[in-house]
Amino acid sequence: MGRKVTGEEALAWGAWRAGVRFVTGYPGTPSKGVFAALQTLASQHPDAAPIFHWAANEKVALELAIGATLAGYPSLVCVKSVGGNVLLDALMTVNLTGVPSPLVIALGDDPSAWHSQNEQDTRWLALMSELPLLEPTEVKSAVKLMAEAFRLSADFSLPVFVRFPKAFAAATDEVDEPQGLEVPLAPSLPSLPSIASGGNALLLHAQLHEKVRQIERAYENLLQRLFDETSQGATEGREGNIAVLAVGFCATKVREVLEAVGGRPKALRFVPLATTSPLPRHWLLKALAGVATVLVVEEGEPIVEMQLKALMQEARLPCVVRGKLTGELPREGELTLRRIGLALRALVELPLERLEGLPDPQRPQGFTLRFCDGCPYPPFLEALMAVCREKGWEPVVASDPGCSIVAIGKPYELVRIKHSMGGAVNFIAALAKLERHPHRRYIALVGDSDFFHGALLGILNAASWRAPMAVIIADNGGAAFTGGQPHLGSGFDAAGEFVPPLRMEALLTAAGIPTKVVSSFDAEALTESVRWVLDYGDELRALIVREPCPFVPVWTEQGLKPKKTEGKIVGE
Repeated sequence: MGRKVTGEEALAWGAWRAGVRFVTGYPGTPSKGVFAALQTLASQHPDAAPIFHWAANEKVALELAIGATLAGYPSLVCVKSVGGNVLLDALMTVNLTGVPSPLVIALGDDPSAWHSQNEQDTRWLALMSELPLLEPTEVKSAVKLMAEAFRLSADFSLPVFVRFPKAFAAATDEVDEPQGLEVPLAPSLPSLPSIASGGNALLLHAQLHEKVRQIERAYENLLQRLFDETSQGATEGREGNIAVLAVGFCATKVREVLEAVGGRPKALRFVPLATTSPLPRHWLLKALAGVATVLVVEEGEPIVEMQLKALMQEARLPCVVRGKLTGELPREGELTLRRIGLALRALVELPLERLEGLPDPQRPQGFTLRFCDGCPYPPFLEALMAVCREKGWEPVVASDPGCSIVAIGKPYELVRIKHSMGGAVNFIAALAKLERHPHRRYIALVGDSDFFHGALLGILNAASWRAPMAVIIADNGGAAFTGGQPHLGSGFDAAGEFVPPLRMEALLTAAGIPTKVVSSFDAEALTESVRWVLDYGDELRALIVREPCPFVPVWTEQGLKPKKTEGKIVGE
């Protein structure tokens, strides 16, 4: 029975169909939707529900999943692009040890940086770790692709990436309901040892290279299975001597462009590609046989384009490879339908007036986010600015990703440094320690989820280094900017069950850091507390501003009180 679902929901259905038993990750856009869709499936089929856990950060999530596979649990890790950077440490050893049960990493990329601090292409992580990577070419076939990723992981005992962009996550199509298990469950007995060390690194690396060679050969059948029973064949228009090689969800975009201009020209061969690591060289040579020119359409960096140039040179084929390196397509920003259409028009005749009418959404530059109604941040920020004016202090403020980035723009224009999770404390610690300007106050703004994700270690380091600074932690009860997911201090878990919250003030006090807790809606106490934390002298002081976000669930004696569902900014 078919139903219209999003791309993230289709991937979740594929993981369910493959028999996933443990789901973890750290909330981000895109990828959190895969986690949420699996939770919905679990509520409908509680007898087959996997275990869910939002981890403190992405490295913790991957290591938990590795441990779950050792216990015989097929596992899924849901992270976004920049989260891939955090799990890299664990990734670069599990590629050598392998996993005894299937392990898939659902990795959401964000071209144009709609909800991220950059638009990095995380396919480089697959190339660096020498692990297989699949990319859904359309929503309709994504269920099957995710199930194939679990099968591939089971067959080769390796983690497998499933990479998808934001546009795929939000796209919708009719998809058949998930049924049955296509990947056998792994044995329930633990599989040990799992050791990566200098004593066996060379042997394991050689074994990994052999697996990669076998995977490239296996892609021949895998790609055929993916394209069977879907709306797209492996190659369309084999007679054409000009080809468009559409990687991942770009295949759907190219199809939409061709439909908008009246169909595929006979001279154009259409080749969708559902993987980039390892590159299926033999499959590509067959698909592009006899082609004089090929346009590579891929989101992110020209990874396939570069590899294809080398492949054509190695095979001594007179085929011109075009794309981002040759200027037909831009290297920055999401590939829109209009951009793709104009690139195709450089190779085949297409009506310009129709191409110019295609969508071309651009990510607006600048900082225009606003706080939501009832947000506890504005009273605190106003108190901070008022105290600095009163004392004649210049605030030097660094913030991590989260709701506090609203203070970058007007009317506050307060945040002057913002990079990645956990970085604010370290930037400010170095400035405070090395610059020591008497009229400046060095302030790190940290969110509560960010505190557990990446900031805590930096706070401990800054305290040990005796950096004179203020750490202000905005505790609104959950990962508010990404939808209210719980963290270690929320008091509830991914299943909505009560768990004893870790108290940030207890951790900081145990480390010998002077700490106060205040509500942002207690005006008098808030102002006095801000004065106290900014008058830090030669020590590090911490202030926890605690007030629940109206859009984050709150645990009560009656159970989990649901969050509001309208008006929330959802971002990084």
